[in-house]
Amino acid sequence: MGQVTAAGYVADRLDAIKAKLDDGFRSIYGNDIDIAPDSPDGQMIGLLVQIRTDIEELGEQVYRALDPDYAAGAWLEQRAAYAGLLRRLASYSYLRDVILSGRPGSIIPAGSIVADANGIRWRAVSDAVLNSDGSARADFRSEDLGAFAVPEATILAIQTVVLGWQSATTLTAAEIGTEEETDPQLRARFFRSRARPATASAEAIEARVGELPDVREVVCLENYTDVVDADGVPAHGINVVVDGGDEDAIALVIRQNKPAGTNMRGLVVVNVPVGTGTRPIRFDRPTIKACAAKVTVKRAANFTAIDAEGIKAAIAAEPFVIGEDVLLSRLYTPINTVPGFWVQELLIGPVGGALSTANIDVDARGLARFGVEDIEVVIAP
Repeated sequence: MGQVTAAGYVADRLDAIKAKLDDGFRSIYGNDIDIAPDSPDGQMIGLLVQIRTDIEELGEQVYRALDPDYAAGAWLEQRAAYAGLLRRLASYSYLRDVILSGRPGSIIPAGSIVADANGIRWRAVSDAVLNSDGSARADFRSEDLGAFAVPEATILAIQTVVLGWQSATTLTAAEIGTEEETDPQLRARFFRSRARPATASAEAIEARVGELPDVREVVCLENYTDVVDADGVPAHGINVVVDGGDEDAIALVIRQNKPAGTNMRGLVVVNVPVGTGTRPIRFDRPTIKACAAKVTVKRAANFTAIDAEGIKAAIAAEPFVIGEDVLLSRLYTPINTVPGFWVQELLIGPVGGALSTANIDVDARGLARFGVEDIEVVIAP
């Protein structure tokens, strides 16, 4: 059997297992035994070798699953639980203040369904009554958990028939929800949590802010120099950039963990109680870098259809962290999860700008995001 050594678990390999069984059979039945692969005894040895090999591989997989670097799924959740961390579940997306119109006095009940151009269904959060002008505003929540983008001024298709209800149009872009935390995201948060025992450090701020509810990403930019640095962080200062989370809770964590006298940068200002007064705490929200893409694909042999919407969804679902540039080559990975084609050309760029094969630069406080509506899929003849 495999052994647990100072270097880790060392499994017996197939050739070593077979050699041991060959020697064992010879010691019992004599050196003249026929153990050729097509002989009865050779067939028996083959079965035993495969069983032993499977057990060895299982032991190795269990050992690796105990290591957070290799653990996945429930195994990773168990490792993260030792640090008091749970996998973050998906959240709903919302459409706020959707403009409803129709016959005055009509009641659109809670739960009424509309759908966007991508077929995503949205459910009314509460009842809405059309006023004397035949208009009302209502909030809608995505029927499924996940991140769904809908631009402003989008006409929604009414799915629930309500007498007197004629149209629904978005006033603002959707509040995009979150997908369930992936293994790499949970693993990264688990590793950051190791800095929790530290105090008065950028790592401690990242670790503790990252544990707050609904915080999806946090970066603490730090400047040790006597002058403002290239990212605009003041001398001997910090700039905490947080995606998601409650502003008061974030500010309190920063106040409790920043070194005394440290300068701060940020457009968000929260006055945190200190003694009998308050102290302003500053941090930033990431600036969304809206990105567009054009993918030209050619149908592979034996495939009659290409899932263009699947390609768009795969690109839009690709996660980026704060300050991370969009690398063209990285996008081929999600694109190729959709079968039936090969990529003839891939162009990317900022929304409203020229598309090219160049990477998209994102500043230290930027957060790249691809919207489904900003991705074009062209099927070449």
